[in-house]
Amino acid sequence: MKAIVSCHHYPDDERIYYKQVQSLAKRGDHILYFTRSDSNLDLTDEYINHQSFSLDNDVKTFIESVSSYLQKQNSLTHIQIHETDLLPVLKNIKSKDQNITTIYDVHEHMEALYRTFSNRFKPVKELAIHIRKREEKKYLKYVDQIILANPPMSNNPYENYSIPIYVIENFPELKYLNHSPGLKQSSPAIVYHGHLGPERGIGDLIKAMHRVILSIPEARLTLIGTFRTDEFQNEMRARIQEYSIGDVVQLLDQVPHKDIWDILQNHSIGVIPFRRTPLTEENTPTKLFEMMASGLEIVATDLPPTRYFVDDSIHWASPGNAESIADSIIHACQSLGDTSRVQKNLKLIAQKYNWDQRQDQYLALFD
Repeated sequence: MKAIVSCHHYPDDERIYYKQVQSLAKRGDHILYFTRSDSNLDLTDEYINHQSFSLDNDVKTFIESVSSYLQKQNSLTHIQIHETDLLPVLKNIKSKDQNITTIYDVHEHMEALYRTFSNRFKPVKELAIHIRKREEKKYLKYVDQIILANPPMSNNPYENYSIPIYVIENFPELKYLNHSPGLKQSSPAIVYHGHLGPERGIGDLIKAMHRVILSIPEARLTLIGTFRTDEFQNEMRARIQEYSIGDVVQLLDQVPHKDIWDILQNHSIGVIPFRRTPLTEENTPTKLFEMMASGLEIVATDLPPTRYFVDDSIHWASPGNAESIADSIIHACQSLGDTSRVQKNLKLIAQKYNWDQRQDQYLALFD
């Protein structure tokens, strides 16, 4: 039996549930799946025993409950955690049974994440990062394998530890590959999907649309996701009104991952307008590959993680530059009759950037 534990992700998280848990279940493995969220989803089935905890349980209580449950399981062979906060679970399990394989899945470059979102003064921020790394180090001796969701762009924070490291990206499944991109609607329907925050360049994108419609009046933009803060949401809604583009920009709440594919297929251009931050210079934007698989023309700001995977098959823009983003969107609109970039991206997904290939690497960790 395998255990997969998460305390900060939705139960139906695209990477954890749809890729990893489902891959194990499809080959017949039995999984104990622990989550902590405000969702009422119950994902229990023939192979998955989903133990759902409310956010009313703090992380410490969650760790104690999960550890207690797992320590009673005699058939447990592997446990995988998805947050740094859960490292104490691995210590608790290893203390009982050294033969259980422990896997630490690092979704994001944690130092870059903290440097991007912490509002503390730099000396205080760096001290907090040092303390976090020191705390993490105390638990790494209980870790047998590390999964990175992104190839390191600069430093690998775990390279000095004698722990096997595997880069297993969050690529789409081949079943979502659009085999008929030429049938896509020709109107300039533009989409952004993901978190809505200033570091994602959402303000730059809205400002860019004001310029885009002067050249392409029929262009429309759909923003799908959850705003980082209420303050930022109010600011963006005010900007939409200021630019008089309320009939051009549509705001949709976060949708279940299984529903996003139909939405992407109903658009013709995908935009990744990220600003340059410590996080966006390290983490690969998963939505890039979803847009590639869906057969969209893609506009993206020129940052190392995106440039690592694609070159001349997308329309590049300068990070933080609304005029550059607008020019690239306009060029993408004018390119809709030419599917050469789209076809190149579909080929990259089919041959290299798909979960079907990464799945075997992931499953091998549980053998």
